[in-house]
Amino acid sequence: MGRKLPWLVFGLAVALFIGVYAYIQYAISQNQAQFSRSRPAAPETALDVTVVNVTPSSHAASLTAVGLAQPNYNLSLTSQVSGEVTTVSPNLEAGAQVKQGEVLAQLTNLSLLTELASAKNELAASRLALKQEQRQVEQANAEWQAAGLEGQPDSDLVLREPQLAAAQADVDAAESALALAQDNVEKLTIRAPFDGVIAAEAISLGTYLSSGAEVATLYSSDRVEIALQLSQQDWQKLPTAQTMLEQHWPAQVRAVDGQHVWPGYVKQAGLHVDTETGLRSLYVAVDNPLAQQPSLLLGSYVRITLSGKQLENLWQLPNSALSQKSQIWYVDADNRLANFDTTPRFVDQEYVYVDVPESLQGQAQQVLTHPYNSYLKGMLVNPVEWAQE
Repeated sequence: MGRKLPWLVFGLAVALFIGVYAYIQYAISQNQAQFSRSRPAAPETALDVTVVNVTPSSHAASLTAVGLAQPNYNLSLTSQVSGEVTTVSPNLEAGAQVKQGEVLAQLTNLSLLTELASAKNELAASRLALKQEQRQVEQANAEWQAAGLEGQPDSDLVLREPQLAAAQADVDAAESALALAQDNVEKLTIRAPFDGVIAAEAISLGTYLSSGAEVATLYSSDRVEIALQLSQQDWQKLPTAQTMLEQHWPAQVRAVDGQHVWPGYVKQAGLHVDTETGLRSLYVAVDNPLAQQPSLLLGSYVRITLSGKQLENLWQLPNSALSQKSQIWYVDADNRLANFDTTPRFVDQEYVYVDVPESLQGQAQQVLTHPYNSYLKGMLVNPVEWAQE
């Protein structure tokens, strides 16, 4: 009996502990049930959001780049013959405009004049020899026929055919020599090869020029060309190169200070991509730049603006509408938030242009102008129309 008493006490203690634990759990559950029945569900509160009403439409990108107005031709004019400078045009000075064919300088070279006189004399002598040979050929033929011989002689020397050919060759050579001598003498007169502007002069009276010596630096004035280096993304905004060339695609050429504008057009498109930069060239031209009002000076930096091709089904949204995660947030039919990922087709200083998902193209949509990272899909909102400043 003494041994069973401790075990009996231990069993009663365990039973009492289990009973107390069960009672506590029951009391807690009853209390929670009573608390949940007494506290009504909180109503959902709509969050005010600023929206803009948009519909899909067509838009064209505007591309702007800066370039240098370079002359169509940039020539280092050189003397093609040697000689002493005896005359210099008043227009042969930096900044002066010259016309094609205008005399810029005159050289003197007695050796070239002597060669011209000798060439004329040589030609006259060879022509005389040719006429004499022609007379001898006629006489040889007459004698052959008078002798009553039939057929052709054993040698063409009898009728003087080789002698006649040699005399004709002497005349041809003398004519070529005379043409060369005349050309060299004409080159003593240095003329402007095209309409242009003298950028720098390198001679003065009394200067002796050797063949190939520099006379002046000349810029053509028929047009200027501006080379633009565009990325692949920029090219995607524009029509095809063939379209721009065929249509002389217009370009606005503006001074960097923004005060003057000149009409330009696409002149040429590069046919290769620079392997180091990944850029491709586009060339814009302005015709008769110095005749413009005001003149477009050669070597000026200008800002080029090109209109891109028309793109359909785009939303024009304020730049702030694109979230940091490149998402567009909008309000669905139940006044709840929804979004979609996007990559803008192009942007400008005020707006971002994005493709509209096909499911949203049917009617106007309310797009958030300032989406925050704390927004969640499905949140109830109260859209407030954006008051643009």
